[in-house]
Amino acid sequence: MLPLGLSYRRALLDAELGRLAAGIAGVVLEIGAKRISRGRWEPPRGRVRRWIRLNLEPGERPDVVADAQFLPLDGASVDWVVCVEVLQYVVAPEIAMREIARVLVPGGGAVIAVPFLHRADGPTDRHRFTEVSLLELVERSGLRVLSLSAQARFFGTLANHLRQAVANIRSRPVRWLTAAPTLPLSALLIALDGLGPVRRSAFLASYATGFVALARKG
Repeated sequence: MLPLGLSYRRALLDAELGRLAAGIAGVVLEIGAKRISRGRWEPPRGRVRRWIRLNLEPGERPDVVADAQFLPLDGASVDWVVCVEVLQYVVAPEIAMREIARVLVPGGGAVIAVPFLHRADGPTDRHRFTEVSLLELVERSGLRVLSLSAQARFFGTLANHLRQAVANIRSRPVRWLTAAPTLPLSALLIALDGLGPVRRSAFLASYATGFVALARKG
């Protein structure tokens, strides 16, 4: 059973990032890098040539302080771009995606993660992306989508909402009292999400907490 403080979306996202990380190499640009990890996924910084951390906020102590829409890097200068849960905050995601495509070397790769049915995380959380809108966003930048995965289906999305609602109850006694029935219920919903009929249902599979795209330039 997942700890209450870890959203189901984050757990699924970390699992997908872990699967994709094996192919990341060379010079890597991480857009929106945080000083403190937001999940359990550890970027493979030790086995690449260089890992450049970029963030708009100096307080995150990145290597480069910059906006994703105006990357201060030369064209064709990085082998990989990792952009996880960032595009929902930028004013113009299409400009940021064109910048990602510009700085990638020919044959370079990008990992792009975005939310869909997920709560707003702050005052600058502007956008949500369907599977189609993410596909179009990436391909219009000039990149080719190799794979696109959804994080959860109907029941998993519902479980994610329940867990986050309980985790954000301020009163600790009330939070844990509410968690007692909610955690087993969310575990049941997560189990239902993996059943074959649910996976095969176009309706139930049309729900997702978000998506991860693996793309390549050229």
